[in-house]
Amino acid sequence: MKPSFKYWIFLSAIYFALISIIVASLVGSWVSINESQQAALSGMLSKLTPFPLLGTITILFIIGALINLLFNDYIIPILKLAESARIISSVNPEHRAQIKNASKEIQYLSEIINQSADAFNNLQRDVTGKIAIAQATLDEERTRLAALMSELPHGVIVCNTDGQVLLYNQQAQELFKENPTATEAPAQGILGLGRSIFSLLDRDPIVHGLEMLHKCHTSGRTKMVNHSMITLHTGLCLRVNMAPVFTEQNNVKTISGYVLTLEDMTHQIESDSRRDMLIQSLIDEQQKDLEDIRDSITNILSRPKLDQEELYNYRKKIDNASQSLQKKVSEARANYALHLHALSKNENVLANNLLDIISNNISERFSINVTPLAPKGVWLQLDSYSMVQAISHLAGLLVTHANIQELLLTLTVNEDSGTELVIVWPKASADMDLLKTWQLTPLITDAKGNLLNFRDTIDNLAGKISPISEASDEYSGVMISFPPIDQDRRLAMQCEVEHRPISYEFDLFNRGDWKELGQIPLRKLTYAVFDTETTGLHPSKGDEIIQLGAIRIVNGQLLYHEVIDQLVDPKRFVPQESVEIHGIQPALLQGQPTIDKVLPHFHTFVDNSVLVAHNAAFDMRFLQLQEEKTGIVFDNPVIDTMLLSSIIHPYQDSHSLDSLAERLNVTIVGRHTALGDAIVTGEVLLKLIPLLEAHEIYTLADALAAASQSPFAKVAY
Repeated sequence: MKPSFKYWIFLSAIYFALISIIVASLVGSWVSINESQQAALSGMLSKLTPFPLLGTITILFIIGALINLLFNDYIIPILKLAESARIISSVNPEHRAQIKNASKEIQYLSEIINQSADAFNNLQRDVTGKIAIAQATLDEERTRLAALMSELPHGVIVCNTDGQVLLYNQQAQELFKENPTATEAPAQGILGLGRSIFSLLDRDPIVHGLEMLHKCHTSGRTKMVNHSMITLHTGLCLRVNMAPVFTEQNNVKTISGYVLTLEDMTHQIESDSRRDMLIQSLIDEQQKDLEDIRDSITNILSRPKLDQEELYNYRKKIDNASQSLQKKVSEARANYALHLHALSKNENVLANNLLDIISNNISERFSINVTPLAPKGVWLQLDSYSMVQAISHLAGLLVTHANIQELLLTLTVNEDSGTELVIVWPKASADMDLLKTWQLTPLITDAKGNLLNFRDTIDNLAGKISPISEASDEYSGVMISFPPIDQDRRLAMQCEVEHRPISYEFDLFNRGDWKELGQIPLRKLTYAVFDTETTGLHPSKGDEIIQLGAIRIVNGQLLYHEVIDQLVDPKRFVPQESVEIHGIQPALLQGQPTIDKVLPHFHTFVDNSVLVAHNAAFDMRFLQLQEEKTGIVFDNPVIDTMLLSSIIHPYQDSHSLDSLAERLNVTIVGRHTALGDAIVTGEVLLKLIPLLEAHEIYTLADALAAASQSPFAKVAY
């Protein structure tokens, strides 16, 4: 009950009691006298009445003034003190009671409360210091986890058994990136904490994989990983590996979730397809040329007495076919270089491992003896795949043109800390043309698609190729020199992966099946806090949204990496008085997407979340007016922080976002920007939850019921 209502009830009750006593006394006196006395008294009423009436009015005025003084100087200040004390003890130890126009006793009580708040604040600082020490250790572990996950080359997503996302890294986020300004709603969901993995990946393979993991676990198997291939609507083909996450209770291990590693196989599959098409086209296209050559040679051999003209024609036919073959082989080599580019990248590799791979590859392909010699612990920085292909190509040329039987690979470290790879073919020799052909054969392409041969590859590594001469024009080996390795780069090398914290919320492991939404505690709800900036304050009269900002809250944590901050072209004039408030110049809105292109992404963003806004009726009215135009309906439950503030702080003078943030010690950054106000509103909501619980408002249903009783709940736009 409002204090003003209590005030009038209390005053009316006292007035009624006083008047009743006076009237009862008069009636009793009148009844107690005889008729002659009543007649005599009736003649004197006109003279006696004004004085008792004036006295009664005076008494009533004095009583009203005293009650008003009691309420204004005692009762209302005490209620404000109670609100301030609760704010201090629950959410903002820095807050202090400031009571104006109150009695000295109440002001003295205010000073005592503030002194207690100072002592409480000092004690809390000591506790906070100890917590900070413990938190530092936890943060160190989180940093290690974040660094580890962010450096992984593939996407990682951790889910509980219900399919809710508990963790993901940047690489996974890149795989599921959507265009927020698309003309249609995205065909898949948004990757985020607490969201369902089934909005991103097909449900059947995930459920099947989880069932297989359960069967493996119950059968006693220890190595449990399930593999599958999943294609996204964007065309990406992902290799998905699923491994279980266990929890142990009472010495019983159960599967509480699973880890998904996502590898983008699209480019490799496309590359393999190009390779297969290349081989097939090479066979098909060369068939006719080979038939022409064979036919011409058969005619020449079977008809030794050909005249000169026929012999010339057959020779010409053989020449044309051989030129066509040479051209097609060159094209095939260039196309194969494109295929190799999909598999090529610089990396750190141990020298002895590289030589072992090269020797095994050459031995299997050409059946020659290869001897690799390299010291242990020597690192190289190069494209190992291209190196294997290049040296294997050299071995193939030597087998064909120099008939080698043996190859010796020796890697050493020179006095300048550089490395030298010497390739020698004993008891055989090769001419310079053969070595030039090898060096100039296209192997890969660079980032711009330019063909690179082996010499270019070595040059890019600041290396050098030097033939080893046995005689003036014969060579028995080559030496490939590499500069000293950059140790700092080797230790910190990464493949263009942004080093940033990953996103995780492991408390979701413990969340059971969702109950009825209204019965979920406020602390456990998933929220989407949003705000709009508009052309004006009258949505029903044609004002439009020009900026939309939103941020998610999962398990009491603001997810600053899961936000929307989008300008919107209103397709109408923006008044200067509005520009002075939000600072968004009309020129900034030109070329921005219209609201019908922004709302589909926002609708997906807030899916399965409770909408939160300050003065939500205003923002929701803009969204409701777009329903008929876009067909997008926002039927989420809505929480209004202004209404909740008026419920738990009914005696405060203001419930504006600025006043509320000041009371709850929330720093305002980016005021009157959509995202800035959404973040402030989200922080305010988190501070309001313990205050709501103090008023026995625990669940969403409790909050909605309480908000409906607010005096601001009837405001319409």
